[in-house]
Amino acid sequence: MNRWFDGVYLVGRYNWLQTGVWLLAHNGEAAVLEMPPTSLVGTGSGADPAGDAAHAARELGVTVKYLLCTHTHHDHFSAPTFRQMRERFPQAEPVLHSDFRRAVDEAGVRYFDDRLTLSIGGEPLHLIHAPKHSPADTIVIFRGAACTGDWELGTVRTVNERVPVETRVRSCDRVIAFVRESGYRVHRVYSVHANDRREGVDFPALIADTREDRKLW
Repeated sequence: MNRWFDGVYLVGRYNWLQTGVWLLAHNGEAAVLEMPPTSLVGTGSGADPAGDAAHAARELGVTVKYLLCTHTHHDHFSAPTFRQMRERFPQAEPVLHSDFRRAVDEAGVRYFDDRLTLSIGGEPLHLIHAPKHSPADTIVIFRGAACTGDWELGTVRTVNERVPVETRVRSCDRVIAFVRESGYRVHRVYSVHANDRREGVDFPALIADTREDRKLW
């Protein structure tokens, strides 16, 4: 387990795309973010995201209250990992965007559409539906840090052209509107794959810059 920011811990990275599993923790409570497969070829790897998350929760002395996921792409959400997370954390409530209904057919899941605010140990945890890389994209904001999932920052373009450009622009506007309307200060940003980590960020300016049409690389 690796502490990235206040209350934000990287539990581990899984499958050959190195999808991160995160623990968001405060005042004895926590949420697990992301439920990836251990392998993308169906043979398994011996890795155990649910077991690792349970070990991390014990180490921090927290009770996992929520199970979260940024989007439904196959390297981020796995039905077997989801079931293992529920077995390890039977008291935790899965909270997912409504687009997950096609991937999750189980009772006890709370779905949201546009925006939802939860609480972890008295600290707000914000979920914002903002499709850019994926139709289910959820920006997760906790303790001033925004997990942007697989968003490509600094350009409105994306490797997944299934999301229309107009939708991507509206998503940027929705995130900026959240900051403006809530007054919540986001000053840190990280990707779910743990390959982008930024501090001292002007978050509205970064998202406004992401509305611009630039080449991906």
